[in-house]
Amino acid sequence: MSLDPASMHGESRPPRPVAPINVPAVVLALIAIFGATHWLRTSVLSQDEDVWTLLNFALIPGCYRDLDPVCQLRETWAGWVSPVGHAFLHGDWTHFATNAVWLLAFGTPVARRLGGLRFLGFSAVGALAGAGFFYLLNPTLVQPMIGASGVVSALMGGAARFALGAMGRLTSGEVAHAPLMSIGASLSDRTILFFILIFFGTNLLLGSGGAAIFGEGGAIAWEAHVGGFLFGFLCFAFFDPRRQRPIEAI
Repeated sequence: MSLDPASMHGESRPPRPVAPINVPAVVLALIAIFGATHWLRTSVLSQDEDVWTLLNFALIPGCYRDLDPVCQLRETWAGWVSPVGHAFLHGDWTHFATNAVWLLAFGTPVARRLGGLRFLGFSAVGALAGAGFFYLLNPTLVQPMIGASGVVSALMGGAARFALGAMGRLTSGEVAHAPLMSIGASLSDRTILFFILIFFGTNLLLGSGGAAIFGEGGAIAWEAHVGGFLFGFLCFAFFDPRRQRPIEAI
């Protein structure tokens, strides 16, 4: 099994949203931690230390079944940490920058609405959801999966429930406090529905042709995208501190 960052499942580039301003501190802090982690790996750690980091913090589905001798080199706690820890690792600076842009764009309204602690909890579960869906569809894969795709996609799904339908009608500050839309109402909103179709269409293309475009080693972890988005879209109401009844479709 190769632990070269270039051989890992990374992220796609979903449609570009409106750039946010006045980014909440918790979003900037999370981006800074992602960046500092990548800098540490690329500029401070030795190659052996970096391999140890990837081996224990990247998600390797097949190692839950010990399907490869390299799995025996993992620490005993790696299986518990990697479902969230993989989100802090990136293949290169472009990979990190891509995630940072989407985290700024979609994390800003979600963090404003949820507050710091709820935002971090939501992001952590998003990472778990992405990892879980990736594992479900790749249970025997002995190859590291890294990147914050589950987190970013969960934020996209959550923002779709209140922010996307309000864009163009409210100011950037008001969007964070727009009424929560029910799942049915969200799917009836043309802006939200178009966004969802683009999201799943892009990931369908990545899933069917990503390996041919990027090579087997550079395949996109579209499963983590889908898992994170489904969690964010379907479960956002459980994290929303604004307890009003979701708006139904008319």
